[in-house]
Amino acid sequence: MASAYATSLPSDSVQPTQQNLTSPASESTPLLRSSDIIYEDIPLNDAPDDMTYDFKEAAFIFRKAVPIALTYLIEFSLHIVSVITLGHLGSVELASSALASMFASVTGWSIAFGAATALDTLCSQAFTSVVWLNAESILIFLGQREDLARYAGLFLRCLLCGAPAFVMFECLKKYLQAQGIVKAPTYVLVIAATLNICLNYLLVWYEPFSLGFIGAPIATATTYWFMLILLIGYIRYFDGYQVWGGWTRQCLSGWGEVVMLAVPGIFMICSEWWAFELIALAAGYFGETALAAQSVILTTGSTLFQFPFGVAVSASNRVGNLIGAGLVKRAQISSRMAMILAVIVGGTTMSLLLVCRHSWGYLFTGDKDVVELVASVLPMCAAFQISDALGTVGGGIIRGLGRQKIGATLNIIAYYFIGLPFSLVTAFIFEWRLIGLWAGLMIGSMCVGAGELILIMKTNWGREAENVRIRFLADNAKTRRNNELNREVGNGLNDGVEYGNA
Repeated sequence: MASAYATSLPSDSVQPTQQNLTSPASESTPLLRSSDIIYEDIPLNDAPDDMTYDFKEAAFIFRKAVPIALTYLIEFSLHIVSVITLGHLGSVELASSALASMFASVTGWSIAFGAATALDTLCSQAFTSVVWLNAESILIFLGQREDLARYAGLFLRCLLCGAPAFVMFECLKKYLQAQGIVKAPTYVLVIAATLNICLNYLLVWYEPFSLGFIGAPIATATTYWFMLILLIGYIRYFDGYQVWGGWTRQCLSGWGEVVMLAVPGIFMICSEWWAFELIALAAGYFGETALAAQSVILTTGSTLFQFPFGVAVSASNRVGNLIGAGLVKRAQISSRMAMILAVIVGGTTMSLLLVCRHSWGYLFTGDKDVVELVASVLPMCAAFQISDALGTVGGGIIRGLGRQKIGATLNIIAYYFIGLPFSLVTAFIFEWRLIGLWAGLMIGSMCVGAGELILIMKTNWGREAENVRIRFLADNAKTRRNNELNREVGNGLNDGVEYGNA
């Protein structure tokens, strides 16, 4: 019941009401309506005595995870469509899209996601523009084939036109999610994904509009702007505009705390992301067939990743809310059930890869050599689906506890000190080639999964709840001080105006 949740909060917490959103908003105005934070399944007593609550908790996390996973899957489908479209043009085009995707992820999208979370987006966009415009020469300098580098550079120059729109869309999506408005971005993405499929077919294949290879990035860039325009229209004319209180001096305060939590979180996510993307660079040294197969495998793995990631986001929010409410035992149960869901999801995706491995490559390309290489590597990819799901969901729980620094450190050690060295040794020295590259990623993923599982099992939940309470009280005190300072400054300005008029 909602009243049970309200009762369990610290006495000086702020309870959002509809009045908060209809009155002039400020930086300290709660974004969520009271109807958005109902926990009908949480009784007053934090002492569950049977397994019924465990199953209810698992069902709650799964129910919230499904729409989240579908939203990210629909968004990722914009990339999938380009890969499939270019893959059926030929192996060179598919390999070039792999290089372009790697380059865009490492130098653009990951930085943009980080900038949208904590830092100024203008610097990241300027950096991305300079690097993408010179992508061809950079890739050639890194030892990639000239024809592949040329195609990749062309792809990135066309995609660059849509990069600012994508970054702004992500910022606005987070702005709405913070208010509990999650359906609107999903609806926008469904419409945009449909448009993207039509534009890819029109600009790559359909005469007389066919542009060939560059049609795919142009279609994607156009879709990004369409997404942004739709979401701005929704905010302006339907919902989400109410909490915007305009620019004040308070928007310049509190950035230290944001960066302290956000930057480790960025490294926690991007360190794993970069490790997987950098494998594409190494695969380029084995020729276009290996690079094309890498594109298929990485796209497949990234698609399946959206399912445990949905559970991770759901678990992160759930555990964070329960810890914040002081429901220590229930937060512990929630984390345990989330990890069990991770095993189930990972086992399901592993089975899918093993069953479909011989025919899966044909979805992306008709090149038999690429399809056979994909089939030989997919079992390696399937082998770490469970550990990857555990690491992903475990990372969500760790972020919910506010322990991003530990998660980021674990990812860096597992992938950059263990996984990637193992990949390079087995791929180049033992000549396992693409299989060796993915063997290292498997080792890194297993280290992350095992490490985060142990970390969660060893967590002192009572101490974590106390840490949250201390941060909450400190934030409230700082907000009150800032409000008092602003009132004093405002009063001083008013006195000055009155004196001048006199």
